Amino acid sequence: MINATSGPELYDAASASTPDIVLLGPARLPADAPTTLARLQELARGTRVIAFGRTLRPLMNPANISAGLHGFLPDGATPQDFDRAFSAALAGFTYFPRGMTEELSGLRVHFPQLTAREQEVLELLSEGLSNQRIARVLGLKETTVKMYVTSVLAKLQVENRLQACLKARGLYPVAA
Repeated sequence: MINATSGPELYDAASASTPDIVLLGPARLPADAPTTLARLQELARGTRVIAFGRTLRPLMNPANISAGLHGFLPDGATPQDFDRAFSAALAGFTYFPRGMTEELSGLRVHFPQLTAREQEVLELLSEGLSNQRIARVLGLKETTVKMYVTSVLAKLQVENRLQACLKARGLYPVAA
């Protein structure tokens, strides 16, 4: 167990012991959260970070999630919630309570490396549409949509449609 009260203290402890999970309680995350999370990931590669407590709720955004925040637990979290969050984080995924999942699903990330058409395809893909339905919506042939999907996956450096959808919402797990 690591008990740190500052960024440097957290970095030192995490790099010395490389914990599987860091649970950040209230007042444990410095103001510059993305930099702190990215530095923690750099020093203790593979460490999963979960924020706990109402005061850390504002940290739930694509920048922090992309920087290495793997989940959030509210003040009233049950032991089962902790178990689900830790299991998800250790598997390389993110965990959020049900109410937050809906809110976060509305987030969209813009990728400058994608063309306007690829961004449209990604948006429809992240809504769960099949290639055939995307083709109908955009007035394209299904083979053309397949080509766009392949291009989107390559440009986003993901292996499948699910990973692309998660990345489009800023929820793609950070590599270990």
